[in-house]
Amino acid sequence: MPDPRATATVTAASAEGRQLDDLLRQCVQCGLCLPHCATWLATGNEVQSPRGRLLLLGELLRSTGMESGSVPVPFLQAFDQCIGCRACEAACPSGVPFSLLEHGQRQAAARLSDRAAGAPKPAVPGAVLRRMDRPGWLRFLSLTAGLARGLLEVVVGKAWRRRLDAGPAGAGQLVRLLGSMPASPRADEDLSHMLDKLCGRRTGMDGRLAQDVPVQTRDHSEPGLRVAFFNGCANAALMPGTSRRFRDLLGWAGCRVEEPFFQDCCGALASHTGRPGRAAELEARNRKAFSGALETGAVIVAEAAGCGHELRNYGGDFDENVIDAVVLLAGLDLPPLGRVPLRVVYHDPCHARHGQGIITEPRRLLAAIPGLELVEPEEPEVCCGSGGAWGLRYPEISGGLGRRKAANLAATGADLVVTSNPGCLGQIADALLLDAPDLPILPLTDLIWYAVQQARKSLPD
Repeated sequence: MPDPRATATVTAASAEGRQLDDLLRQCVQCGLCLPHCATWLATGNEVQSPRGRLLLLGELLRSTGMESGSVPVPFLQAFDQCIGCRACEAACPSGVPFSLLEHGQRQAAARLSDRAAGAPKPAVPGAVLRRMDRPGWLRFLSLTAGLARGLLEVVVGKAWRRRLDAGPAGAGQLVRLLGSMPASPRADEDLSHMLDKLCGRRTGMDGRLAQDVPVQTRDHSEPGLRVAFFNGCANAALMPGTSRRFRDLLGWAGCRVEEPFFQDCCGALASHTGRPGRAAELEARNRKAFSGALETGAVIVAEAAGCGHELRNYGGDFDENVIDAVVLLAGLDLPPLGRVPLRVVYHDPCHARHGQGIITEPRRLLAAIPGLELVEPEEPEVCCGSGGAWGLRYPEISGGLGRRKAANLAATGADLVVTSNPGCLGQIADALLLDAPDLPILPLTDLIWYAVQQARKSLPD
């Protein structure tokens, strides 16, 4: 007599296979997703494209390999090398959902061994990678990286990143890690000095940007909005000055800001590194930590686009009440913004643009700054190659994508790059050190904070 539990498992697996097959049939193999896929752009390999991965998934389903548990290593590697930027989903005219690729990613995360034939050697040991969702560990790495960069500038010179790029493979990866550690000015004075210098240079070069522009504000904010602040890992540990300045902006806009105790990492890194148990544990902690705030009608604001995307994936109250920092600021009645005569280019984080549909809000914020000229780069929808832990597992592809993105941003002639995700900021900062070292990058909220300060300076004593 057959085991009923085995029969039920096969039936469930078959039902899942049929559902996946129905979704696969939506793909018409048009190839319109290819120029939006970062890994295809980096490799030119059809296997590293959404279309190629879906063909592999269809073959596996037809051979019942997925249901039997025997999944070939090349299949797993093809899905493991997907960044997860979701650009293909946004570009697809047939509405093929990214959930198909996520299915393959889950298979890869659960079954692909680091020792499998042809498996990539990560840029950092797995034990280190798995601890990078702990703020204390990130603070230690940030301090160490800052000291190392300072030492390299003294010993090698300000062009240390370019001079050491051609070193041995192991040393080259270490140097890249140092360059890509997300960072922003910790002290307000340092941020103001940096932007004052940029503005002075631009005003001297182009008098057209020095013309007076009326201050623009919005008047549709909700007075006294209750905001539960999500600290996250990277922002809190690596860019505390930026987080403090963002809280200043919320306070100036009349928000009542609270920081729930016992909150933790959003769980994105755990999910990306094949640790669903850890991700579920972190989700449970955050649900409990923010339950009181949600009951009182507060919204949860996330500074990092990646965190916001992960929190919304919790579902339920989180999906409805989590809001990205940029979206929140775009809807608030901010204080008057002073003149910032700079040419600025914005980099769209994938988890904002593709994951949450956030495209117009950051540009509306920047357009509201008097004197600022907003320019657009080529390929704004293409991933910068960070992908959280992905960039550490595939450093060569990631590095190439970072330089491609940096080149597109620099080609705009911008004085400053801004973005809204720490991983993107670090990735692009490192690439700029190689190819455009005079082009700085900052969090978008830091630039808004500076614009408010500029307006305050012009007020009479």
